[in-house]
Amino acid sequence: MSALVTLSTIGRLFTSSGAGVIEDAAVAVRDGMIVYAGPEAGLSAGIGPDWQDGEVVDLAGALVTPGLIDAHTHPLYGGNRFAEIALRSAGASYSAIAAAGGGILSTVSATRATSSEDLETAVRERLQSWLAGGTTTIEAKTGYHLSGPGELEAVRILARLATDDRLPAVEVTWLAGHGVGPEFASDADAYIDDACTWCEDAKTSGARHADVFCDEGYFTTEQSRRLLTAATGAGLVPRIHADELARTGGAQLAGELGCASADHLLRIDESDARALAAAGVVATLAPVTALAMGRTPPVGLLREAGVTIALGSDHNPGTCGTTSMSLVVALAVAELGLSVAEALTAATTGGAASLRLADRGRIEPGLRADLVAWDADHEGAFAWSYGLRPRRVFRA
Repeated sequence: MSALVTLSTIGRLFTSSGAGVIEDAAVAVRDGMIVYAGPEAGLSAGIGPDWQDGEVVDLAGALVTPGLIDAHTHPLYGGNRFAEIALRSAGASYSAIAAAGGGILSTVSATRATSSEDLETAVRERLQSWLAGGTTTIEAKTGYHLSGPGELEAVRILARLATDDRLPAVEVTWLAGHGVGPEFASDADAYIDDACTWCEDAKTSGARHADVFCDEGYFTTEQSRRLLTAATGAGLVPRIHADELARTGGAQLAGELGCASADHLLRIDESDARALAAAGVVATLAPVTALAMGRTPPVGLLREAGVTIALGSDHNPGTCGTTSMSLVVALAVAELGLSVAEALTAATTGGAASLRLADRGRIEPGLRADLVAWDADHEGAFAWSYGLRPRRVFRA
């Protein structure tokens, strides 16, 4: 039997499970899986008196949580859009910048001009930053090539990085439906028809999820339905960018198709929240993007409807450069009105639900030992520090 590793002298263990918060706690791990999580005084009874024969890591009273899960990111891109960000800060709208040739298509041009090797190096560095900040699982989208060969190569890059245990666990999302490829000009229907033929290759290249930007100025609900239906037929888990720029029916479509997650949701109403709840669709919210857009998602409607909430950084070249999910947690408290406990739960169990991962997001026996010891002794520090740093990060 392999050696036991015990994390001892935990001041507060925020389990994100029905066990709640356990004080003076310990967690024991074998083969990357949790075998005990509870009061330190119960270790001998829980796993046997010889637990001290294995490795014991003294966490000196730290707060420990599950590894954070970033459920919405766009980390594979070339170039930057700093000039556009400055224009937007001066009052230019998202749609006006896009109409002038900026926005997603400007990143498409920069990404296509960047070699696969350079893209992979850049993504690796970003992923290292996520892990250093306490994020142990990340959803990572393609979407900045908008051509069959480019989108599939982006999937392969992310799939290769997903095999590196020095990085966060990577859930690869194929986002060919991020915008219309330049070769198709304004013919979105023809582009969607073409993208539907790439779904099986995306799956075999390493994608697990598929996403589409269903919103004003991007793809209609009918176009989005066609792409996600083809993706689901190829074995990909459907996700959707929904109702961020306008209320166009994306949340309702998510419910109809049984998407794992509907993201952003800045413009939804009560009926949309009920549709998400009825279908078990997770609402993945991005506080940084909401702040940049000047509009807050209706958390109260989602809470009242019983919708599970997840959090994502929405790291992307045009809106958000952070890789700090602890900052996202702080903003979810300050901007979205979540309690600290709700925000941390959204960034752990909510993220796991958004990605349909049953083996993480909580600290309990039988789950992956993705754990973070924070530079704090209480979870309230997340709402005070605005980017709380870990002392130690444990990935499986």
